Amino acid sequence: MMRKLFRLLSSRLFWFALLMLMQFVLLVVGVFYISNNYYVLLFFLATSLFAALFVATRDESPDYKLAWMLIIVVFPLAGGVLYLIFGKKKIGRVAVRKILLTRDIARYKEDMELVDGQEDLARTESRQMSYIHSMTGFAPWRDSGVRYYAYGDDFMKDLIDDIRSARNFIFIEYFIIGRGLMWETILEELARKRAEGVSIRIIYDDLGSISAVPINYFRTLRSMGFEAYTFNPIALHMNPRLNYRDHRKIFNIDGNVCYTGGLNLADEYVNAKVRFGYWKDNAVRIEGPAVWNFTLMFLSVWRGLSRRDEDYESYRPTVKMPSDGYVQPFADSPFDDNAVARNVYIQAINNARRYVWIVTPYLILDSDMTTALSISAASGVDVRIVCPHYADKKSVHEVTRSVYRKLVASGVRIYEYWPGFIHSKTLVADDRMALVGTANLDYRSFFLHFELSVLFMGGSVVDEVKRDTQYALQRSVEQTEEELMKVSFVRRLVRTFFGFFAPAL
Repeated sequence: MMRKLFRLLSSRLFWFALLMLMQFVLLVVGVFYISNNYYVLLFFLATSLFAALFVATRDESPDYKLAWMLIIVVFPLAGGVLYLIFGKKKIGRVAVRKILLTRDIARYKEDMELVDGQEDLARTESRQMSYIHSMTGFAPWRDSGVRYYAYGDDFMKDLIDDIRSARNFIFIEYFIIGRGLMWETILEELARKRAEGVSIRIIYDDLGSISAVPINYFRTLRSMGFEAYTFNPIALHMNPRLNYRDHRKIFNIDGNVCYTGGLNLADEYVNAKVRFGYWKDNAVRIEGPAVWNFTLMFLSVWRGLSRRDEDYESYRPTVKMPSDGYVQPFADSPFDDNAVARNVYIQAINNARRYVWIVTPYLILDSDMTTALSISAASGVDVRIVCPHYADKKSVHEVTRSVYRKLVASGVRIYEYWPGFIHSKTLVADDRMALVGTANLDYRSFFLHFELSVLFMGGSVVDEVKRDTQYALQRSVEQTEEELMKVSFVRRLVRTFFGFFAPAL
């Protein structure tokens, strides 16, 4: 017990959270204290009025606007200031450059003949790929091989083999890199390749890895001969830049092979460390021309962090594989005013004719997503969603559960996975298309994080994702209306409260 307490009190995450809480309390108390002055009071009221008008006229999700409007109404003095610090998504060009110097560097528009006129595609499938290409610049590809891993434990051997075969470069970009058996095993192989002259570049998110690696861990990596950067280093003062995190997962080897999916590079993701029961996660290995999209994603961030220009063409894939359907990796940025990942989910749900099954660790939906799911289910489509039973974040899990009753009442079938925590993020529909990626079904992934997803049209991965989802469903318990009605009134009230404010958190 004492050892756990010591680890907590000595952790960087604890002191960061404590400092943020202290600043928040001081801000609120300070605003009320100095507002005794008539002119100061007018200033804060005017700030809140301005913020309310700004929120009302912004092109944002109605749920997001409603949550902030309520905060401003309940806290008329501090509400406006809180919105300017935490809620305003436009943070200025200088601040954007501090996070990511360039955006849309990936607009290498490939020939859309890759999609148009293909007899094996329905019109709706072609439109979905065209939408992604139009909004992000990332093209769909054939001639690419795909391997799906239903468990994080399964992919390590192949990853190590691919690292050992690297000849030119390795690009690594992850939300969490955590010291332990998994990362140390990978790091040992990376050190060998660096000694052979392979260029190795590493990016990790500072907030995501705050409790997993020491402060300034990138310096340790640089001392080993790697090029390394921390994405959006956290500051010890409240500022809106804290919201924007790099939640992507990219392990790119020579531009010919890339791994992505739900899992991070830490022990719990491969069950080398037990947390919340058995940790179910997934990964996908892509080989061939489709890896080019991942290369562009990585280099766009790398250019922003290093402030160096790159010869992008020198990193193009050099291999082709037998086609395994269409493969379209794409990125989503919080700064492009288009919630592409969310819209692709909605498009897939709307296009489904027989079934659409979704797996997500968090289910925090806006009204558009809720409506799409409800209409699809009411139209006779078999809509199922698998969420965890054991939570990694209890308050977030209560928000997830707050949407169950409404969805179930509309015909959506909700399941909770019992063996442990399920962290996969997948969608499969009609035996024709699947999504595998890093984006959760929540506001942060859709509106605040840098994310990536891979759309698969046809091919073996669609069948693999379906089988994996069926396996999860067999080990899950369905949430029925009868059972949901048994939840106590107080708990339902707490869930509703958290759910209402979720868009602003």
